[in-house]
Amino acid sequence: MCGIAGIAGRRDAALLREMTAALAHRGPDDEGFFLGDGVSLGHRRLSVIDLAAGHQPMSHADGRCQIVFNGEIYNYRELRETLLGLGHEFHTSGDTEVILAAWAEWGEACLGRLEGMFAFALWDTATQSLFLARDPVGIKPLYYAEVDGVLYFASEMKSLFLCPGVDTEMDMESLDDYLTWLHTVPPRTFYRGISQLPPGHCGTWSAGRELRARRYWCLAERAARRDLPPDEWVEALREHLDRLLDRHLLADVPLGALLSGGIDSAALAALMKGLGVRPSTFTVGYGAEAAAFDETAEAREVAEHLGTLHHELRVSPGGGDFLETLLHHFDEPYGNPMALLSHAVFRMVREHVTVVLSGDGGDECFGGYPRYSGLQFARWMRWVPGPLHRGLVLPLARRIPENTAGNHWPRRVRSFLETDPHDPMGQYARWLSRFTPAMKADLYTEDFRRVLAGRDAWEPIRRLARESGSANPVEQAMYADMHHFLPHNVLHCADRMSMAHGLEARVPFADQTLLEFMTAVPPELKVRGRATKILLRRVMEKELPAATLQRPKRGFEPPRGGWMATKLRDEMETLFSPAALKADGLFAPAAVRRLLDEHNAGQRDHTLPLWALLVFQYWRHRR
Repeated sequence: MCGIAGIAGRRDAALLREMTAALAHRGPDDEGFFLGDGVSLGHRRLSVIDLAAGHQPMSHADGRCQIVFNGEIYNYRELRETLLGLGHEFHTSGDTEVILAAWAEWGEACLGRLEGMFAFALWDTATQSLFLARDPVGIKPLYYAEVDGVLYFASEMKSLFLCPGVDTEMDMESLDDYLTWLHTVPPRTFYRGISQLPPGHCGTWSAGRELRARRYWCLAERAARRDLPPDEWVEALREHLDRLLDRHLLADVPLGALLSGGIDSAALAALMKGLGVRPSTFTVGYGAEAAAFDETAEAREVAEHLGTLHHELRVSPGGGDFLETLLHHFDEPYGNPMALLSHAVFRMVREHVTVVLSGDGGDECFGGYPRYSGLQFARWMRWVPGPLHRGLVLPLARRIPENTAGNHWPRRVRSFLETDPHDPMGQYARWLSRFTPAMKADLYTEDFRRVLAGRDAWEPIRRLARESGSANPVEQAMYADMHHFLPHNVLHCADRMSMAHGLEARVPFADQTLLEFMTAVPPELKVRGRATKILLRRVMEKELPAATLQRPKRGFEPPRGGWMATKLRDEMETLFSPAALKADGLFAPAAVRRLLDEHNAGQRDHTLPLWALLVFQYWRHRR
């Protein structure tokens, strides 16, 4: 895992060194530079494979192309054998040189052969062009900005902040996306002059030609439905997982795994054991201050059952100092409070290993989120006539009490019942939205609403539902999650918080080949009523404790509600003051006050909306 940065259309050694130095946390082991005619490439390396010979930037044998690469290509050994058979020679044993040879052999079509997590930039001296590419699922990030015919790119936006002329004024549509989803949606960022290359996209820059991102991978086109009996699906998934894990375990440095009380991380540890690896496992807890959220006992049970080398950590937030750290690594507001935990646990993990496997992607891949069950139950509401829904169901839904004690079900049930039952994607989007359209209408000032006139933040979800090709709302929601919630929220956090400590986080359950496999699996083998991850549970039923297999999803999250009422209270009082809000001109002070009053009175669970506002206001006022 690494950090990459560069400039196309300009040779600037001093700026390149600054841009690359800003990424030192991503690659503490080595740095390298290439300066050519009209190009500057920089690299920070975290050494994981081929420790002695993996220095970058790396040149192809014929000297035509230079590459800076961040990530891992898990099928590089198979590709290497194929390329050797085609006459290519190799001078290293790692994956970077394989990408160069694949490009020389197949050009842009090589992307269809790469399996892994990656972001790379490849300079072709013959055509004086720069090629950028990002992995299909969006595990590794890549940002860019164009100013006066010059292209700047980097793994993180902090490098682009150093570049002359880059427009860092706030993008108002990204603020709307953030308050809806807790994150921005590529290609937009919070900065008008900076774009993020979307997952599964690539693009070519050359002098006089702006970079235009184009899509090279579409899950709906890659997944072919198969008709197999359930037992054969169980066998096929186990074979795929064993092959997948064997690739993900390749490293020349110590390797471990995150472990909670849930089935995803437990399955990873069990699969590692089945391949002859005794992993170091790591879990996080909160102690007595938030016992309802603590899963250390459940994780310890799994660790003892599998015989892992287990480590536990107790965490607590650092108030404003932590918010500063959070924003330093994300470079823009990010509203999912799981970053609080991820930062702490990855810091601990890095003291023991250089590579860690995580269960991220398991819920999207195997069907684990409660919203999938909710969509199945909600179909019965479609039989309710519209007048009856408006006259009876809506008033009853609005009487459902909510609380801030960590039980999200009242809010979720209310969310579904309040949304048109004939619009399942609206129900899904409503479930995920932290500020609904009605809440935004109350929160946004007239000036802000005027800027966003006619905008629908839910449209990306509806587009993905159509692209899925399925009429089943659960399959539509899973497809949307794989393209939206997983890359822009879950994997975005995993990359920033692990790389903050120079730790490589691998996510086998977000592997493109596994997503293609599971998209072909019939929906009834994923979710049926309240039963979730049905196929994965079948695969692991002989290797995990019954309690682990049966345990409902709890989620990886901190007790944010209690922390906001105590440790972060001072920040909230300052940033939510009428004076601060009026000065910004974005949010109505009275609307924010209502959110606080309803939340503090236990009438509504506004924990996540308030957290999102707190992070944004902190960012806004530190700029």
